[in-house]
Amino acid sequence: MVRILVEGMTKGKGGKEAYIYNTFKAFDRNEYSFSFIAYDDELAYEKELVQLGATIIHVPPRHRGLIAFRRAVKNLFVSEKYDVVWSHKTTLSSCEVLEYAKKYEVPMRIIHSHSSENMGGKMTYVLHSINKKRISKWATDFFACSEVAAKWFYTKESYSLMKNGIDVKKFQFNQKKRNQVRKELGLGEDFVIGHVGRFGVEKNHIKLLSVFKELLKKRNDAKLVLCGDGEERSNIEAFVRENDLTERVLLLGNINNVHEVLQAIDVFVMPSLFEGLPFALLEAQASGLKCVVSDTVSKESDVMGWNIFLPLSLSDEEWAASILAVGNNYQREMAAAKLVNEGYDISDCAERIMSLIETKREKSSEAR
Repeated sequence: MVRILVEGMTKGKGGKEAYIYNTFKAFDRNEYSFSFIAYDDELAYEKELVQLGATIIHVPPRHRGLIAFRRAVKNLFVSEKYDVVWSHKTTLSSCEVLEYAKKYEVPMRIIHSHSSENMGGKMTYVLHSINKKRISKWATDFFACSEVAAKWFYTKESYSLMKNGIDVKKFQFNQKKRNQVRKELGLGEDFVIGHVGRFGVEKNHIKLLSVFKELLKKRNDAKLVLCGDGEERSNIEAFVRENDLTERVLLLGNINNVHEVLQAIDVFVMPSLFEGLPFALLEAQASGLKCVVSDTVSKESDVMGWNIFLPLSLSDEEWAASILAVGNNYQREMAAAKLVNEGYDISDCAERIMSLIETKREKSSEAR
């Protein structure tokens, strides 16, 4: 068994967490065993991970005490031997897991970039900038979900682009399922705008709601469906309430059937302040949705070649006009096949990583 220790899964069901979970499921679990570090009381997909044979290791979070945190991380490697450490990050502000992995001679130490800008405060940025210069001391392998994510993490390191694989078949458009979900959600024949993402500042939900408010002036049959949750929820709810949008905006929270809800949507909208390569955007395209996104989002994300990229400086009215121009009269059935051909199916992505691990292990054995 190849023993893999994974860092980066949190309690939130965001794109990073979905990627980690889906990749884990696609690995050959007769050949690989997984342990997940938990800094939260419970991880996203924890029950599913355990049911599929993973081990969850709870570690006191860094922000509650650096000494206790470092001691706990050290004990991970004192008490157990791992073949691979795979650290999924949005910043390099904390690299202790890789640091101790090197000290205790874990042969393969992967750092995997999932973002393109700072998602924390000033101290996070300072620590990231310092560790960006030192990451090659601790990691042996460097992954990134996109070119911009690689630029955010690496300076001179040679990195591998790892596509954000998804279970494409699961998201494939199905008209029968679309009709069913629209009925369940009470959408009828409405023109439906959709978004999937953590309720965080970087996702720019207030811009999305402002655009939707303008769109309603042109199409009073429009509705907005938001999937996700997070620290910005109270601000989002306040905006909805204060602008009399309660009957037009559906807040579905963290749901397990995003693949079904996407069927019911007509246009996917993502006005993010920054992104790496958005997982949700790939899922939307797999379901055949045309997408209107901010031009801060990586152009690598436009797998279908039909996404519309807009500057955030454009007015809400201009964003609304672009969404309305997309409409809902377009074919969605063939999108899934395109994503498979472009290498975004999770099974292909997992196979590539397993191959890299095996190659590294063979070289290590030859060296010994």
